[in-house]
This record gives sequence, structure tokens and C-alpha cells, in this order.
Amino acid sequence: MMRSIYYLILFLFVFSGSFSLSDAQIVNIDKRRTKDPSKGLQGEFNLGFNFIHTTTDQKQLNSRLKLQYNDDLNTYLLSTELGFNQVGDERNVNNGGLMLKYNYWVPDKIIIAESFFQYQYNRIKSLKHRYILGGGPRFNIADGDKFSFFLVGYTIYLNELYEYSDYNRRKSLVKFSSMGSFSWQISPSAGFNHTTYYEPDYSDPADFRIWSESRLNLKISKSFNFGLFVKLEYDNMAPPDVDKLFYTVSNSFQWRF
Repeated sequence: MMRSIYYLILFLFVFSGSFSLSDAQIVNIDKRRTKDPSKGLQGEFNLGFNFIHTTTDQKQLNSRLKLQYNDDLNTYLLSTELGFNQVGDERNVNNGGLMLKYNYWVPDKIIIAESFFQYQYNRIKSLKHRYILGGGPRFNIADGDKFSFFLVGYTIYLNELYEYSDYNRRKSLVKFSSMGSFSWQISPSAGFNHTTYYEPDYSDPADFRIWSESRLNLKISKSFNFGLFVKLEYDNMAPPDVDKLFYTVSNSFQWRF
């Protein structure tokens, strides 16, 4: 079992070694659903800190709050994220966002109806704002205690504004977003999950984004976990002077309640 955990850690570092920093196009706040209304309110809080020394010292602080409430066939989710970065003597709140999501279990079916609203900004990527409103079906292909896998097909309305006045990408548009996600409970004290989104523009196939994240969680106690998190995003029509490919690798402690 320890050998399996070792290979997963190695995979995460190798997989992320050739990319640069980003936020997700659509934030993934899914955790394993439950139809048990007695579960009520669930949540988790992540706090991560990274120190980087090159020609200048960089300090990065990231936080994420997730809340989920189950009421019979309905699930309500809230997620907020905030990233703070200090390079030398310069301090910035570089990125942040908020997401609200609603799910409805179709009785006796593998289909779940989803709808969501999301807001994001990212100073590193020169993104002033991004508003996303969307929805669609989620198909639970597998939903076991140790392994789960599902597929999602969203139709979304996207409104985003960058700092570049000569950037000719459409500000508002309707897009399609598909997602595949799986989680694997390796042992009682270790779990791994991965999610990938593909998001093309209906009218312009060259305008697409791919976003992916992976997380390895190691249980420290009943309420505290340690997590290794890798996230990347590729934008085929990124603004001028902004990299098409961004990544982040972070270590964080998680409190679940």
C-alpha cells in the first residue's frame, strides 16, 4: 500500500513538472454525494503556504472553503478561493473566486441535474472578471465506497473581461464544457481524485480550454488531512503576453467538519 502511495506522489510531480500557475475555468467543488439527509451540513477548509527562493523571495498563501448541504434529493454547494502572493516587497491578492452549485438526484436513475454560478478574477492572468452561468446532466458511471467515476456535459454562458483593450476574443459567449472525474480510496488513510474539463466554443473550434486537477489526501487524524494538489489549465487563445499553459503545485492542510 505504501508503494502505491509513493507512485502516486511521483506521478503528480512528474505530471506537473513542465507547466506554469493558474486558476480553473470552472472550479470543481464536487465531493462524493450522499442521498442520506441526516448528513446535513458538511464542509472542509484548506490552507496552504509555499515559499520560493530565486532571484527574489516569493511567499504564497492559498485558502479554500467548501460547504455542502444535503436535503433528501437536493444538494447545495458553496466554494470560495483566495490566493495571496508576495514577491520581494510587492504584495498582491492575485486571484479569487466564488461558486454556487445546486444538484438534484433523479430518483432511481444514474442522472443528476446540475446548475451553477461562478465568479473569478486573476491579476496574474490579467483577468478582471469572469462570470459563468451553466448547467447540465451528470452521469454517475460508478459510485462505490472505494471508487467513483462520473461524466458531466454542461452548457454555459461566459462573460469575461481582460485588461488588454486590443484583445479580440468575444467578451460574452455560449460554450460547451464536458468533464470527467474519478476518486479512489486507496486505503483508510489515503485517497486520490482527478478531474479534467474540456471546453470549446460552439462557433470557433480553435477557441478552447482544457483544465485539470489532481489531489492526493493523506489522513492525519479524524478531522485533519494533508494534501498534495496539482492544477493546470491550457487556453488555446490566451491574451497577448499571457502563457497558454499555467500550473500550480501546492501542499496544504485540510480541516473537515
